[in-house]
Amino acid sequence: MRQAQGTSIPAPIGGWNSRDAVDMMGPADAVVLDNFFPDENEVRLRKGSSSHATGLTHDVESLMSYKSGAASKMFAATTGGNIYDVTSSGSVGSAAISGLSNGQFQYVNFGTSGGNFLWIANGADAPRHFNGTSWATPTISGVTGSTIVGVTAHKTRLFFVLTNSLKFGYLPVASIAGTVSTFDLASIATRGGTLSAIGTWTRDGGDGSDDLAVFLTSEGEAIVYAGTNPSSADAWKLVGVFNIGRPIGRRCVEKVGADLIVTTENGFLPLSKVLPLGLSAPSQAISDKISGSVKEAARNFKTTFGWQTVLYPKGGFGVFNVPNSTVRDYHQFVVNLTTGSWCRFTGMNGNAWVVHEGNLYFGGDGKVFLADTGANDSGTAIEGNGKTSFQYFGGRGALKQFTLIRPIIASDGALPVSIGFDVDFKDGTNVYTPSSVTSEGAEWDVATWDDAHWASASEPIQTWRSVTGVGYNAAIRIRTSTTNQSVAWHATDVQYIAGTGLR
Repeated sequence: MRQAQGTSIPAPIGGWNSRDAVDMMGPADAVVLDNFFPDENEVRLRKGSSSHATGLTHDVESLMSYKSGAASKMFAATTGGNIYDVTSSGSVGSAAISGLSNGQFQYVNFGTSGGNFLWIANGADAPRHFNGTSWATPTISGVTGSTIVGVTAHKTRLFFVLTNSLKFGYLPVASIAGTVSTFDLASIATRGGTLSAIGTWTRDGGDGSDDLAVFLTSEGEAIVYAGTNPSSADAWKLVGVFNIGRPIGRRCVEKVGADLIVTTENGFLPLSKVLPLGLSAPSQAISDKISGSVKEAARNFKTTFGWQTVLYPKGGFGVFNVPNSTVRDYHQFVVNLTTGSWCRFTGMNGNAWVVHEGNLYFGGDGKVFLADTGANDSGTAIEGNGKTSFQYFGGRGALKQFTLIRPIIASDGALPVSIGFDVDFKDGTNVYTPSSVTSEGAEWDVATWDDAHWASASEPIQTWRSVTGVGYNAAIRIRTSTTNQSVAWHATDVQYIAGTGLR
């Protein structure tokens, strides 16, 4: 008689994997990881969101943060052409600015001798700036103000993306208004197109760091310049032109320390790794492990407004917002900033995201929400769905008779949980709803979804349960739906009998 063997499958702290074949994934990978965040030692259900600002009459398209000393403001721009002060929670009242063409703004905080300013542009209206007290329209010459669609601070200057052009504009040093000079990249951008975004990239030049200006075209070229003054040939030098893939949206760049992350059709690319190699190094994308899902989202929704990257240090993760043009069902690709592991968040339909005073906010249908708080989404349950990779338990060619599993899950309250055990790449092979750890709970393999609950416990629940299944490999599924509990998945123990001729 063959003896039972036991092993432990770690919780999928390696994160979501949509790149590799299902039979080639590591033991800590996940085939599905929705609303479960991969921490260093466990996988936990994400926190929720709550209503912060209400009364906005249209959909939020931009969130903008202003900070100058003790002064701190957050603004929301809407599809109705209004800008609201949403610093405080509750109803927003009347708009600070109204009558605009759209709410799709890019912004930058910029300091001069005259104070610190929030400078914004949308490519359809005259730019605006905020000085901590009031809004004003800067006096611009040299270009039509309404053609400025993007703004970036670089080397103590404001640089501008101009609509439908390969030209960029720039102001004199430490100026928020005045004559805008232009620089034409048409002779440099050999693939043509238009200018999509500008970023600042810090490169180690060997004798210290150097800030470079990066100009991203719609056709996927990154044009890099060194220097401080585009008007002077001696003070403005071309570093190189690199093909990295077409950027997605206007909000396609995010500063990460000294590096610059660019959202492209080929993934989320750190310039420090991809510029020397260009498109020949797709594996250098930080999103490499979910490349299949990123490319699919890019194919389906790349022209939809709402793509954005936001780093959230307080929560330890980065958010890559993915809009869905078919229905209002946005989701977020989320990366652990420490481990690089990925998951997907659902249930937070945000067009725009911002970190303000260290907290994460997103804008939705007439509201601004505070994210990463509580255990529900404004009263709506958080749906967690995780499935480990399929593992062969030591022998690819040997059949196994799986007999027992022991999921190790911790929660701080009564919690409905569904546990699945799948063999040979199937889905839904066995589904179990575990009983309460107290005698008041339902019976294992008898209770139905949402009828059985975990009892309140500070210790992980870890009870062996019978399963049925014969196959070469197996995976574990955990699903939950909760409005008021935390959930942490630590591991799953499995017992099986290995051999041949079991069928």
